Amino acid sequence: MNDELSLAGLQLAGREIDLGRLRAGTMLGLMGSPDSTTSVVLSVAALSHVAPPPRVPTGDRSGRLRVRSWMKHYLRDADAGSGEAASAQMTDALTTFGLRPEILRHRLRDLEAADRARLTFAAAWASGSRWLTFIDPFASVPGHLRTGLRNRFAELVRVEGRGVVLSSNSLTDHTIAEAGVADIEKDQLVALGSLEEIVSEPRGSLPAELSGVNVYSGLARRGWLSIGHSAVKARTELDGKVFVTLGWRAALLSLDEHDPAFTSATVFEAIITGLRDRGSCLQAKLSPVDTEMGLALDVDLADLAGTAGAARTTDIDGAAGPTGSADAPAAASAGFGILHPGLGSTVAELLANVKVGTHVFVEVDTSALHAYSVE
Repeated sequence: MNDELSLAGLQLAGREIDLGRLRAGTMLGLMGSPDSTTSVVLSVAALSHVAPPPRVPTGDRSGRLRVRSWMKHYLRDADAGSGEAASAQMTDALTTFGLRPEILRHRLRDLEAADRARLTFAAAWASGSRWLTFIDPFASVPGHLRTGLRNRFAELVRVEGRGVVLSSNSLTDHTIAEAGVADIEKDQLVALGSLEEIVSEPRGSLPAELSGVNVYSGLARRGWLSIGHSAVKARTELDGKVFVTLGWRAALLSLDEHDPAFTSATVFEAIITGLRDRGSCLQAKLSPVDTEMGLALDVDLADLAGTAGAARTTDIDGAAGPTGSADAPAAASAGFGILHPGLGSTVAELLANVKVGTHVFVEVDTSALHAYSVE
């Protein structure tokens, strides 16, 4: 029995891509544009001896369809046969993923999200195929159930020697992708590597978003790192074209150009072009008034998890985070959740001062710029 599946020659928007070889007992994760990742999953499923991705219909599409009918239809598509043998495989697979055989009599529309996910895995398992594919299989599963289901699935894949290609835009889902992660965006294979490589040195917008950084194309030359034509520069030992990341907390904002909290000469003016919630944080999207001075970037404005007196610090990836350091005079007077005292000393004051269209002044912590080669 072949212990590896070649993922060379897969189709993506009419072009071939190569995702290497998948070893039995491991999983390859796909993140990125849903249309693109789905296209690649289906391309894998078109390979010989690979089971198609089970897709449980939802809403009106599920209608009066019962689990047994849907599962039998899937097994026929997967060339898993029918009759008593197939029924026995269904029952065994349901039990493996914590479902009672009685669920076969239920209507699909009556299932909870977690049971839909378990049913998806059970259907693929019942196919008997060594190579399985899934499209966002953990979607809509509540967090307190998702972790357990994900870990159980990973254990079964490893113990029983199945090989899996799955798509998901949840970063934690890819922690089980031992074979690596492919970032596929706008019909392009942007990067392929370990989860750590994809996230710590992102080459696409999605892993940058998931890891909390802005990502830019830059140039390293004569000891200096530059991003476009902006005045934001830093020393570097690299040379040539690079990617550069900057954490969402690696900049300081103020309504006052001459705020004493600013400590460098590289302060630029920007306009807030968007506001959004992300987890416990309020976040702003900034566009520089002068592109030869500043950068477009996303910045955390406030952290409602309770960050008080937050100072900017950086880690090895260039992402910044709160420390509550008493050595940060600019942040010492900040109130609950406030990351930029120059925008307001309380959350209420911040919200009153900061709107789409508001002009702010920005100082980037250039020591937080993390550069890595394009190659």
